[in-house]
Amino acid sequence: MFHFHSTTLSDAALLERFFGQEAEDVWERCGSWAKVLEIARDPRTEPWHALANALEILQRGLTEDLAERDALDAPETVRAFLRTFFMGRPYEIFVVLYLDARNRLLHAEEAFRGTLTQTSVYPREIVRRALELRAAAVIFSHQHPSGACEPSIADECLTRQLKETLAMVDVKVLDHFVIAGAADVSFAQRGLL
Repeated sequence: MFHFHSTTLSDAALLERFFGQEAEDVWERCGSWAKVLEIARDPRTEPWHALANALEILQRGLTEDLAERDALDAPETVRAFLRTFFMGRPYEIFVVLYLDARNRLLHAEEAFRGTLTQTSVYPREIVRRALELRAAAVIFSHQHPSGACEPSIADECLTRQLKETLAMVDVKVLDHFVIAGAADVSFAQRGLL
């Protein structure tokens, strides 16, 4: 199980490891971890590069974990992976996790990037990529930067369309997660697949 918040150090103390004596000022300017991570996604100074590297290390660790085990047996790891992928991104992204026949992660990628409220998804590109990677299954996810993680009617229609399209090439859709900060909705758990 992965924990994203240390209960032993203050926010400024965690940042001190990257920013030294300026940590308190950095925390006051940012005011939230979401803002810190948003800036870390586009680092401009050495301390911000170090923070971006720490985030990348976390992401790679979760990637390794999912590459070694059945994603269906590790739903919390999948959720942790997706949350770290979306952290600090103020725009909507559609992510695809391509899995092998044993539901182990082959590759995860940002398939499409949109705006604050929407993104365009092209099923043909997902099918092409699934075939290229020889994927047997996929997990979809996108985030709602607005903070509301309830799937929209458009989200449900897109998922049905993707599932039908991928079924024609024998690729299973195992789930679609909508992420909003620390909250998420699983289409599989809701019976929407």
